[in-house]
Amino acid sequence: GHLDVSVFRPARYGISKTLEVSAQPFVFPVLPNGQVKKTWITGDIMLASVHGINYPTLFLNIVRKRDNSELIPIDSIVPQLFAFKNEVIVSKILKKPTTCDAENFLLSLKLGIQFAFQFGENTLPQIEKPVIYPRTYIYHKEILWYVGADIDGHLNSFINFSADVDFLSMGLGIDDFAIEHKGMLMMPLTESLMILGGYKLSYGTYPSGSKLGIYPMLDISWKYIFKQRKAKQLKLFEDKMF
Repeated sequence: GHLDVSVFRPARYGISKTLEVSAQPFVFPVLPNGQVKKTWITGDIMLASVHGINYPTLFLNIVRKRDNSELIPIDSIVPQLFAFKNEVIVSKILKKPTTCDAENFLLSLKLGIQFAFQFGENTLPQIEKPVIYPRTYIYHKEILWYVGADIDGHLNSFINFSADVDFLSMGLGIDDFAIEHKGMLMMPLTESLMILGGYKLSYGTYPSGSKLGIYPMLDISWKYIFKQRKAKQLKLFEDKMF
């Protein structure tokens, strides 16, 4: 098993090679959250099922009390909300290991859906901000579905990379949508410490019009392996960072 803790990303604990649980511990007191990931390996194809839950009501009330009219006005009523995420990921290593080179280029295709159950009166406004809008859209008895593709690999023996593109649709139809792209580089500082840097780009349509956003990303990750593997290999699927 392994434990992977980052500043911004969820902390991940590998119970076994095919079962992982994760949560974001630093926001957990105001945004309780958790996720489980189960993986099945058949030949060179890997299938994963991801299921998560979070309780955003506490955090939304904190934002509301700051009285930011662009986010949540102070007179808004926040209901009891339980948000759910379900995702299926199919992955394949494009370059198999040889006597000279390690395996490389992990391609992943994903399909997911998010929704929320709410209890009580709800006067929350739509938060029309890139990246935020699709994920808070579900707080209004709506669903979010999305498809995406990820590619992870090694630039060299020292630096890894990750890139993805996702299409997100608010509602069953394609009324409002978002296209998001992320690029990351990962560089180890020590055997257990890694620094990550990159960007996230988002373009989407909103009730008030289309918007474009680009944001820098920076994180640091600490990893501890509880049991040493018998064979040292570069496991892209197990060590996928995002």
